[in-house]
Amino acid sequence: MNIVIIGAGPAGRFAAMKAAENGENVTLIEKRFIGGKCLNQSCMVVCSLSDIAKHMLEANRFNDLELLDYQPVVKYDNITKKVKETQKIIRKIITSETEETGVDFIQGEASIDAENKIVTVNDEDYEYDKLLICTGSTPFIPPITGVENAYNYTDLLKLKEVPNDLIIIGGETSAAEFASIYSSLGSNVNILCRNSFLKNINDSEVEEYIVTKLLKNTVVHENVDIKQITADGVETSNGFINGTVLLATGVKPNSDLVKDIVKLDSKGNIITDEHMLTSNEDIYAAGDVVGGILATPVSRMEGMVAIHNICGKVDTPDYSIIPLNITLPYDLVYLTGTNVSSNGAEGMLPGAAGPGSFWHVLDGSTGLTKVRIDVSTGKVNNIISLSPNANLALPYIAKAMKENVTSSDFDNFTEIHPTTDGIFKLIEFFKRFN
Repeated sequence: MNIVIIGAGPAGRFAAMKAAENGENVTLIEKRFIGGKCLNQSCMVVCSLSDIAKHMLEANRFNDLELLDYQPVVKYDNITKKVKETQKIIRKIITSETEETGVDFIQGEASIDAENKIVTVNDEDYEYDKLLICTGSTPFIPPITGVENAYNYTDLLKLKEVPNDLIIIGGETSAAEFASIYSSLGSNVNILCRNSFLKNINDSEVEEYIVTKLLKNTVVHENVDIKQITADGVETSNGFINGTVLLATGVKPNSDLVKDIVKLDSKGNIITDEHMLTSNEDIYAAGDVVGGILATPVSRMEGMVAIHNICGKVDTPDYSIIPLNITLPYDLVYLTGTNVSSNGAEGMLPGAAGPGSFWHVLDGSTGLTKVRIDVSTGKVNNIISLSPNANLALPYIAKAMKENVTSSDFDNFTEIHPTTDGIFKLIEFFKRFN
């Protein structure tokens, strides 16, 4: 079977390798860089800058505690050069990894003749039996007067220096991550939210902790209207704020390629059924271009589900419990999904002293974990964690939740100390003594 996949981000690349391993004839087409937005513009860029930002925070802390006597200087231009150099190495590695599975990887801009089932790229025609669209997303640019004066996440590596004053328009994950990074690198940050800040985590207590303890040199403005963006700053409903402007206003799907071929929703997302099949019986779609939960692991899952169905194995994506993260001085991980519930008793555990938090005991900022449980069974209904170990602990707890594991099942569980220790012990304590 001839399978053509357009888009070599997380959804498309993993789907391509799986199909090739199944013995299919796979052509993977990418307009720009392999790895998609995650590697080249978003996740890995945030990771790279966050590593530097965390180092600066810790250096300042150790200086304040008189444990060290040095002050590192941020060389942002060098940082961006090294990030790009590292991305190039990773692209080479994953290109080789992809091609070694038997995928024919082609760089170029594709066009589709759906009637004849042909994709054309670089003046070459590729016939397909099934087509998978994984074209991702791009920044949503809001209709604000003067918006051309603003940067967005695709511009982070184009900046020559850290802005003295930074204005972030937006109030969810990216806004918090950008504020954390640039405030730690030396910017004075203002976050302008049309509604409330971090409403996606749905926890005012955690939001307050982030604002008061983690985001340094940052002011959050909620329920603000943006009237105009200028070269010098932003005119808001509360007055003018000076600074470089960075948009964190979400994304829109890259669906123009198929807008006249398959059905789209009102936001331009490709509409699929539970098998990732579009309104065209020979075309599937996965990843950001279908909307929903926009996260790399979800995109990979959807891409794999699409390929399973293309290859004759009936499959559907599991959106029941999805852990999502926000990269801050402490990782914040929270859950979303159809089986995540706000029912049950709620309890909070302050973060334990350990790697990444020991020296924060002195100022009481070791993080926290909140759980919501059914006290009659010990089953976890929801959990949110803000700690150095959250990215490691919560995906496994989410898996345990899916498998209906209870706190009692962990009575004889030996954990690595200090990592997740305390979380399930806390849950069992609530179950017994609530």
